[in-house]
Amino acid sequence: MTRWTTERIWDAVDAWRWVPPSARREVTAEVELAVTPGSYALTYAYGFRVDDPARVDDRLEWLRRRVQALGGTGVKVFVTPRSRPADLGEQLERHGYQPREETEVLVWELRDDRNRPRMPGFPVPKSVSTREILTVEEFETFTALGSSVFGDPAPSPETWREFVADFQRKIREQGYSERFLGFDGPTPVGRAGMQVVGPVARFWGTGVLPNFRRHGVYGALVRARCQSAADRGAELALVTARVGTSGPILKRHGFEAKGSVRVFEARW
Repeated sequence: MTRWTTERIWDAVDAWRWVPPSARREVTAEVELAVTPGSYALTYAYGFRVDDPARVDDRLEWLRRRVQALGGTGVKVFVTPRSRPADLGEQLERHGYQPREETEVLVWELRDDRNRPRMPGFPVPKSVSTREILTVEEFETFTALGSSVFGDPAPSPETWREFVADFQRKIREQGYSERFLGFDGPTPVGRAGMQVVGPVARFWGTGVLPNFRRHGVYGALVRARCQSAADRGAELALVTARVGTSGPILKRHGFEAKGSVRVFEARW
């Protein structure tokens, strides 16, 4: 890596906050909350930093009470190398949180030293294609694939309406969705999301149906987003990839590992 130091990459990770359209947001000096009423799967706590060990129990109790007061039924807490205290994961488990997943922070520089687009070398078979979605029907397919691949519970009707409205607003105002479908022949079998913020392209939500893995769909979705991000001027593709699945695939094709993020979940 040349332009992108490890410190700068972690600055980009820290700035990555997904707030669902229907979420209630609250930001303090110690944590940032995005609470979706009636949901544990769409309620998040980012940037937890409490330097005084004597205050951790109190702050975690405050977190529980605040999430419940905002209508959440649980929360996912993201733990990074910058979280405080250093043993935050162990503290969360002591309070009943369950470790859900560990992801690797992986990066790919999208431009070479001459500022030309630089693509990872995933082979894409002729039978495989990708498309950025533009219609509500395609958005429904995108969402259904996510539920099938990741097992996430369906959002409430209110939350779903907010998702659709947000999708339509983005298409209307920007002309693109940053969400892609992957096809094996005519069949949609994979999906992937992206968000370009300044020089950083955040890759998220990549998944392929089990019966269609190892067909080149995953790599095609990575290449499609890299090309789209580079076309829009991004310099870095940033991924938080699952350690046992997508992480090894990306590293085999040149993505560099910069550390890990752990997710702990509580339901009330």
